[in-house]
Amino acid sequence: METKEFYNELEEYINSLKDKKDDVKILNFVIEKLDSIPVEVQKFIAEKTGLMEISIENTINFYPKFRNKVEGKKVKEVAICVGMTCGSWGKGYYDELAKILEIDENGISKDGKIQLTTKRCFGRCAKGPNMSIDGTIYSMVTMDEIKRRLNLK
Repeated sequence: METKEFYNELEEYINSLKDKKDDVKILNFVIEKLDSIPVEVQKFIAEKTGLMEISIENTINFYPKFRNKVEGKKVKEVAICVGMTCGSWGKGYYDELAKILEIDENGISKDGKIQLTTKRCFGRCAKGPNMSIDGTIYSMVTMDEIKRRLNLK
């Protein structure tokens, strides 16, 4: 439960913004303070900014750094490099993982616990193939290692 002091601080922050509808700045502020974005806080932001709740939810869903900060959602972000150097391995790894996880059209696994995406390059081409899990990059990965890191069989 967020405190009255937090809500006062959030309201002051919103009022101090030149663009009071800058939901990205506001959500960053909330994450800094709470390390999550509770639904009640989203409603408060909507009320104070005039933004629709669905607009705030869309911003959260668009930016990976916000996506797994909503209470009750613990989505693991997995990205596979498919750039020039990692491409052949990465594409194969992605396809195999998509099949194992039964990924939907949004890249979410059937159990809702993993979001699988591709990335063009992690900047570690000499150490490919590369992948990241929740922002941590792993290099020279094999399919067995990926499965192990994701607790897959």
